[in-house]
Amino acid sequence: MNRKSLSLIVIALAAALALALAGCGGQSSSSSAAASSGASPSAAASSAASGDTTKTVVDAYGREVQVPAHAQTAATVGSGARFVVYAGAQDKLIAVTEMETDPALNRPYAMAYADLFKSLPATSNGNHLLETNVNEEELVKLSPDVIISSRSKDECDQLQANTGIPVIGISYQNQLFTDNVYTSIECVGAALDTEDHAAEVVGKMKEWEADITGRVANISDDAKPSVYVGAVNYKGAKSWGGTYAHYACTDVLGANNVADQTGQDGALDVDLEQIGAWDPDYMFLNAGNMDLLKADYAENQEFFDNLSAFKNSNLYTQPFFNFNGTNVDTGICDTYFIGATIYPDAFADVDLDAKYKEIYETMLGGFDFYSVMQENKMGFRAFPSLA
Repeated sequence: MNRKSLSLIVIALAAALALALAGCGGQSSSSSAAASSGASPSAAASSAASGDTTKTVVDAYGREVQVPAHAQTAATVGSGARFVVYAGAQDKLIAVTEMETDPALNRPYAMAYADLFKSLPATSNGNHLLETNVNEEELVKLSPDVIISSRSKDECDQLQANTGIPVIGISYQNQLFTDNVYTSIECVGAALDTEDHAAEVVGKMKEWEADITGRVANISDDAKPSVYVGAVNYKGAKSWGGTYAHYACTDVLGANNVADQTGQDGALDVDLEQIGAWDPDYMFLNAGNMDLLKADYAENQEFFDNLSAFKNSNLYTQPFFNFNGTNVDTGICDTYFIGATIYPDAFADVDLDAKYKEIYETMLGGFDFYSVMQENKMGFRAFPSLA
């Protein structure tokens, strides 16, 4: 080999080495820029040696979880699929729970994508707060990029350790406009690479929150009628005595929920004597338990007919929004309905039908669940006759 040929080879090798080094520097810079840009409150590019192939997502429990930078597949545990839909990533689901494979009207997110959910394998029983059975072997076999779980922090840690799959935890029971709900939507969007969609949903939710709270901000306590929420399900169907202290809707509205007087927080049972002592001005009831309500009314008709809410025809039905986790969309619709009912002047300019449609379509990726409700005679209305 002559000296000229050797010189050309050396020059070519040097150029190739320079290009390789420049490429590594580009990946590192891209990762650093993403981490410092503040584009997402829940995700930042990792400084790991793998360059921009992973990122760190902070979930609703504050856990820092390494996930693929562009996750393509996801599985769910508990009621995680609900928030995958809210974050606009349902097309990435490859496994859900037994509850999702049998969609029902009490879970709008499952009805919106019923065909998809029915076609997917179930890797857990789907229980949100009660005992959850997870088929970890099947999850490992399916190998999703990310698991979305509504279970506790410790259970998320254990599932991640057992499967080796990143687990993003969400937390939102009986919550509507809370940091937990917003963070849960955002961190799912960050983990599944749908940040923009998640941000749009959270943005709309904050608009509704500001609208509702602004309408009721100047209503004095003296002008607030008393409210009772009844036939609230928990650990099974309930009749009149099933109620909820610090019910999310009434909390948002600053309403006078008589159950708050118990000093408790959450679902509870009260007897008819207590309801009579409270004698609420308005009653909002879960029509799904109509048989129980009618049976109790028939046995105690004189008692009920003497209540203020009965005398003044202030009995209303609303879709119950807690079923294996909180249907945030339905809860927001319920809040508008209760607000417009007990504070009619404050909500006089709201087209409620249009608002319900807007809320469901925003939360469910364009699916018009309100029309499905109307077709199935579900809705927000005066309570039907108990006779």
